Amino acid sequence: MMICWLALAALVIYLFWRFPQLRKTWYLPKRKGLIALMYHHVGVLNDPQDEQYPFTVRPDMLERQILYLKANGYTPISLAELEQAKRTSKSSVKKPVLLTFDDGYRDNYENLFPLLKKYNIPALIFLITDRIDSPNYMTWEQIKEMSASGLVDFGSHTCSHRRLRSLSDDEIVQELTRSKQILEENLGAAVTAFCYPYGAGGFDKRVRPQVFKAGYLFDFSTKKGVNPWPWKGKSTLRRAFPRGGETLFDYHLQLTRGQSKL
Repeated sequence: MMICWLALAALVIYLFWRFPQLRKTWYLPKRKGLIALMYHHVGVLNDPQDEQYPFTVRPDMLERQILYLKANGYTPISLAELEQAKRTSKSSVKKPVLLTFDDGYRDNYENLFPLLKKYNIPALIFLITDRIDSPNYMTWEQIKEMSASGLVDFGSHTCSHRRLRSLSDDEIVQELTRSKQILEENLGAAVTAFCYPYGAGGFDKRVRPQVFKAGYLFDFSTKKGVNPWPWKGKSTLRRAFPRGGETLFDYHLQLTRGQSKL
């Protein structure tokens, strides 16, 4: 019997290696809860070998994804709605989705913002404050315009995008508090959301408590999966990662399994 199980395991491993499409998560059970979608660039990048290719979603594909959400009963929520659900521990939203974008690239203003306005849906963008007004990143003028629209909230992605757990305690506090202060002074609103640089590799038991001591209410990682709804704050907010070059079937898997591939 043991030999049969070993043979079956070897066959599965071979099939996964030989046929990459089998690595998709279609066979995992569907999960209900809050789906936080993680994006970076919104633009056109045709070279799959480019290191930014997985992090770049075409505007036309993002629009198709937005239409997919609407057609399948998903509700894009704002940061304020996330806060209310956490505060009251209840929500009438049945299939909540939160669109998040890391780093604050210029193409978020040029390509994402028009889609948000066209379909009247909210988004959350995490900014690296030291890179604002630098090449390929958004300007303060653009950020303030997006904020004034009521569709875009902004969170902190630290000042310098260094891996926090490699820093001293004092440096961690500086990255968390200074970025928050800069954003609040320029936007005139409380900044309650934080995103770890390098995601799941950017925090540990030493780092995470400092995020809440700095005054943030929500911390986002790159851990894959679906979040409890309403979110209780026991663990970081997990995010599904729609990659450049993926199909709408992959997107369906991201929404229902929290990931499209193993």
